[in-house]
Amino acid sequence: MAQVSNQYAINKTVLKNNQSTSAARWSFIALLFAASIIKFLMPSSAKDVMDIVLFPIIPGLAFFHGTKRYGLKNMVFFFVITWGISNFFESLSIGMGFPFGNYHYTSSIPRVFDVPFVIMIAYFGMGYMAWTLSHILNGQYGKKLRGIQIFLVPFIASFIMVMWDVVMDPLTSTISKEWIWEDGGNYFGVPISNYLGWFFVVYVFMQIFAIFLSKYDTKGTDDSFSKTYWLEAVAIYGIQSMNYLLLCVTRDGNREIYSSMGLVSVFTMVFVTILSAITVNRPGEFSRISRESHSARTL
Repeated sequence: MAQVSNQYAINKTVLKNNQSTSAARWSFIALLFAASIIKFLMPSSAKDVMDIVLFPIIPGLAFFHGTKRYGLKNMVFFFVITWGISNFFESLSIGMGFPFGNYHYTSSIPRVFDVPFVIMIAYFGMGYMAWTLSHILNGQYGKKLRGIQIFLVPFIASFIMVMWDVVMDPLTSTISKEWIWEDGGNYFGVPISNYLGWFFVVYVFMQIFAIFLSKYDTKGTDDSFSKTYWLEAVAIYGIQSMNYLLLCVTRDGNREIYSSMGLVSVFTMVFVTILSAITVNRPGEFSRISRESHSARTL
């Protein structure tokens, strides 16, 4: 009886801690949502300051969300490989044109081998969100990667990640000039090679992470992750798509690019957000996952 009481107390404490950390993450998601809307009501000079304030939220949420699912060591590993591989290929392309094309950054932000350090952090933050949405769409959730899923999850995640760049790059390079494509490109000034390169680079670090987790994911088949836990990544990716939609409908000039990117965003990022939300909220989805998790533990 004492042992049962102690286990009950432990479970109650764990549940309370999980609820507290979930509430904290959702608070930051709400802040990100509200600030993203308020930003477009501010004068142009204040928007740049707001962007700096908002930038750490997504990678920060990615790290804490991922630490709950994969543990601290595994998330550090994901951060390191994302940083190392993205920085290597970004630097290689700046110097040799492979795999993205010939370009250079214009900002004065501190750099690592000619690449602003914020670029690698952005790869990590949005890369993790794409990774998590791929788990949702593949019905993986908290399960350990096995079999074909070791390759399917990073493959789908790479598409979701590139959707972001398909919308973001013409706005950030062709219009904002944060980087310059030296040879131009057929897609609103961006070369097609950029997107093929993005898919390749993202797939490389995600595939490495998938193979790593297939061996070292100690939390696999754990069904303790709630529906709201998975909706966090859906909300964050959706807020990013909302940012581009608001940008496209509120900015003057360059209407051929803004209007086109708004349309592309609807049929890429917004579509994946809606599909992921529907999948998570599908009736009986988490009952099925609980049964599969229980079966996996009893085999």
